[in-house]
Amino acid sequence: MFFKLPFLYLSDKIRLFFRKPFMQRLKARYPGIFAFIRNRFKTGNFFGLPFTILLFLIFLNVAMLSELAETVINSQQLKKLDIEVSAALFNIRTPILSQVLFYFTKLGSVYGITLITTLAGAMLIIKKRLIQLVALLLSVLGSGITMHYSKIYFHRERPLNIAYYVPENSFSFPSGHSTSIMALIGIICYFIFIDAKPRWRRNSLVLLGCNVILLVGFSRIYLGVHFLTDVTAGYLLGFVWVLLAVGVMEYLTLRQLRRTAKLKALKSK
Repeated sequence: MFFKLPFLYLSDKIRLFFRKPFMQRLKARYPGIFAFIRNRFKTGNFFGLPFTILLFLIFLNVAMLSELAETVINSQQLKKLDIEVSAALFNIRTPILSQVLFYFTKLGSVYGITLITTLAGAMLIIKKRLIQLVALLLSVLGSGITMHYSKIYFHRERPLNIAYYVPENSFSFPSGHSTSIMALIGIICYFIFIDAKPRWRRNSLVLLGCNVILLVGFSRIYLGVHFLTDVTAGYLLGFVWVLLAVGVMEYLTLRQLRRTAKLKALKSK
């Protein structure tokens, strides 16, 4: 589960931190505040350190996305950078690579995302991983809805003058393919990280998933249907939903474990 990740083995250092003199003074003067802070750093409970880190990552991601969106609207320098990056890739475009990336980029399309989600969902149902299925659907559907309305809100036109093909009839910011592939492959990589064994297989599959995410985003810029900032925003938005899905998944898992423990305790009486 989420609280088995490596950073949760900081319990000794956290314990020493709360024994420092200034923390002890805080404890003596404001015991309620001290208890609240300490509970946020407990490593044996999802609503301790794992939840604190999760909220921090979501806040950081949303802040970066908000800053990027504002800059895209107001900064001429960033718009210039977008154009320069797209132009540089257009100048080195080759027919063979363009064709390969044209087919590869379809992984992030509505059809590609639907197919992968259906296959992953069917596998989770067969394995009776219903909580992971909830997390998968939350990440994919949530990112899709927010991406759709974000495009309408920002109303940014695509760089059609260098497009390799005629793209979908939608706006440019954020990139829908990048958002969707991050939300889908990101949560699948999390499932793999907590379940797959041995370590070499787990690491290989996660690395493969990360490469798929990066290549789909790169293909959008290379094919001239999105700007660099569109793809970056898509990654950030998709990752927000991965984090939210992980939080919901771990909360539901914790509830299930507690319910199972209570049932065992009742049966043993």
